[in-house]
Order: sequence, then structure tokens, then C-alpha cells
Amino acid sequence: MKFRIESPGHNISPSLKAFIKLKLGALDKYYKDLQEVEVTIENKPRGQRENIVCILNMRMPGKDDYVKANSPIFEDAILKAADAAKRRLRIRKTQLQNARKAQTNNRRVVAKKAAAGRLR
Repeated sequence: MKFRIESPGHNISPSLKAFIKLKLGALDKYYKDLQEVEVTIENKPRGQRENIVCILNMRMPGKDDYVKANSPIFEDAILKAADAAKRRLRIRKTQLQNARKAQTNNRRVVAKKAAAGRLR
């Protein structure tokens, strides 16, 4: 899995890059076909204080996923985005598994026989 880390407006320290790779590197466990994660970290002023926005674009075969998280601290925004990405990947994996089960011929035949048996 590749990482593309962007931060418009300011430079990211090497320690923050290492933190991002460490926390987001575990996403492979949840979805093995994940090809690339594009991480964008932005500083958005909100009144008197700044708000950090972490955006994850996850590239994978089929449809790409997008996750966004806010926090006043860089690391916290990254952790929130990683948790949201884990949830999205688990949901996607479950949906694909259910779709594969529904397409299996044996399961269709069994389901039709069960439905026909209930109607009698």
C-alpha cells in the first residue's frame, strides 16, 4: 500500500509522517485490496483557534472511499480519520462478502427450495 501525504500551506515534520504511516498502515488488515491512501492535512482557522482537518482518500478497485475528520490537534485528527476508515473498510468488506454469497448458485437454489417449502 502506498501513502501520499499532502499538506497545503505548511510543511509536515518527519515524525508526523512516521505517525501517519504507523497508524494508517494497519488498514491493510481490514481490506487487502487497498492500493493507495491519500492523506491531506489542512489548517482551517475557526474563530480564535485553529481546526485541523484530516482527509483520507482510499484508492481501491471499484469505488474509492473518502473519510474526513476534524480536531484541534494533528494526531487526534489522524486517529479519528483512521478509526472512520476502519469502519468504512469493514462495511465495504462485509458488503462484498454478502454479494458473493448471493451470487453463488447453490445458495440461490437452496433459497428457492426453502421459499417454495414455506409457501406450501
